Amino acid sequence: MSKLPSIPGFSGSSDPVHYEHCDVNNITEPLKQWKEARKRYDKLMDDKFTIAMQTYKRPKELEETMRVLLSEKIPSLHEIVIVWNNLDEAPPGNFKSETGVPVRYRVSERNSLNMKLLPDPDFKTRAVLLSDDDVYYKPQDLEFAFQSWRKFGRFRLTGALPRCATPDKDNDALWKYGFCSKDKGQDVYSMIITNLCFAHMSFLDFYSSDNALMQQVRKYVDDHFNCEDIALNYVASYLTGTGPLLVSGREKYVNYEPAQGISKKPGHLEARSKCLNDLTKMFGCMPLVNETAHIQRGVIVL
Repeated sequence: MSKLPSIPGFSGSSDPVHYEHCDVNNITEPLKQWKEARKRYDKLMDDKFTIAMQTYKRPKELEETMRVLLSEKIPSLHEIVIVWNNLDEAPPGNFKSETGVPVRYRVSERNSLNMKLLPDPDFKTRAVLLSDDDVYYKPQDLEFAFQSWRKFGRFRLTGALPRCATPDKDNDALWKYGFCSKDKGQDVYSMIITNLCFAHMSFLDFYSSDNALMQQVRKYVDDHFNCEDIALNYVASYLTGTGPLLVSGREKYVNYEPAQGISKKPGHLEARSKCLNDLTKMFGCMPLVNETAHIQRGVIVL
C-alpha cells in the first residue's frame, strides 16, 4: 500500500498547518451577530460594573477576597455575583453589604468553567469584571481599572494578568503559551486572562451563543476543563481585530495562588499550549494580536 503524501493538515501527516492571522473583514456573519448583541446591551448601565466571581471549594480565599472588596466603597460597583460551582452544597443567602453593594449567589447548572462567561440576563451593566475567588485589585485600583476600560478598553479584554502566545522555536507553525517577558524585543502580550478581566457583555453573549464555532469551543473547554480564558481572548480579538489592554493599579493585584487549582497541575503550560493550537485550528486562523502599551495608575515624577 502506498504511503500517504505528507501534506500539511492531511490525515497521517506530521506537519501542522501554518495558520495565518485572522482578518476581521472575512467574518461577516459572526460580526453581524456580535453587533446585534452590542445593540441589545446598549440599554444597560454604562457607568457601573458587575463582578462575576467564580468559586469552587475555596471558602477561605472567597471570604478574604469578599472582605477586601466590601471593605470600602467602590463608586462604580453595582453588584457582585458569586458563580457558585460547589454543586454539592447550598450557597449562603444573598445580602447587601454595609457599603450598599448587593451580593448574589448564582448556582451553576454544572461545574463548568463556561459558567462564569454566561451573559446573565439579570446583569444590569455592560461591563462585567470576570474574576476568580483568589485574586483581586485593591478597591481604589479596581475603580481605576474600570474607568480605564470605559475610556480605552470598552471592546477589549482589560485587566491585570497578561499572557503570551509565541511561535514554537522548533516549529513556527505551532504556538506556545507562557508568561510574558520584559526583555527587549519580547515586551508584548496578547491575552489578559479572565482571573481578573473586564469584558463587555456582548463578548459573553457571542461566546455563549448558538454560533457553531462557539458551541465547538465551549465543548472543548468542558471536555478539557481548561482554557475558557484563552478562548474568550480568541473571541474578543477575532471580532475586533485588536488585542487586550493591560491595566495596573497603584498597588500590585493580590493573587493567593492556592495549593490546589488547575494552574497547579503538572503539565499546565503544555496543556495551555495545546489549547492555543487546538483553538487556532477551530477558528481556522490565529486571532490573537500582540500589544505593547499598558496603563499604570499614578504619576511618574521626572
